[in-house]
Amino acid sequence: MTRLPGASRARPRLAPRSLQALRWSAALCALAGLGALVAHVLGMLPMPYFLTFLGVPSLLLLFMMAAFGRWVDAEVFVNALAVGLVGGIAGTLVYDGVRFVLHHAHVFNYDGFAAIYLFGGWITSTAPTSARAAIAGWTYHFWNGISFGIFYALAFNGRPWLIGVAYGVVMELCMLGLFPLFLRVTDRFDFIALSLVGHLFYGAALGLLVERWGRRWDGRVLGA
Repeated sequence: MTRLPGASRARPRLAPRSLQALRWSAALCALAGLGALVAHVLGMLPMPYFLTFLGVPSLLLLFMMAAFGRWVDAEVFVNALAVGLVGGIAGTLVYDGVRFVLHHAHVFNYDGFAAIYLFGGWITSTAPTSARAAIAGWTYHFWNGISFGIFYALAFNGRPWLIGVAYGVVMELCMLGLFPLFLRVTDRFDFIALSLVGHLFYGAALGLLVERWGRRWDGRVLGA
């Protein structure tokens, strides 16, 4: 049959199982930054190698999944990626802002930003005080913040914001289990209190945005 001029080809639609496979594959890719840290701390693979051979490819794969999701009109999937991206950025800014204010107000005797420069030193194989370490560390920090936001939206898109607060608590517990393995903590109370407050604010900001603008996986649109 001859196609009429201007006629568009109907886009394919994903079956529910395929959509869920796409969803959780993207969620796995979003955790690559965390995987790099865990692998480095446990001595499995140095962070530069992990990020080069697994981290960057997973990021590129995530972009490809987003493009594929648009092509097949997987609106709920694309919405989760977009809302998670914005929520991750907002949550990270709130997280850092709260910790910055508390640190400079001398509420807690702990520098919550020290680990960022340490990560940068690992990535660049330079001293944590170098400019290269600072740039790499902050880039990695925001990559993780955004990735955690995307993972949350893929898992809980459109759900009540209090789930985001609980998500922040889970992030805090993971941090408490991992950071003492490589970071010398002299004041445990201030370390826990400052990081907990930051994660609670991160989770609340992320949860509010995902609840307001997220599209649930059952197809309902919230915040309309």
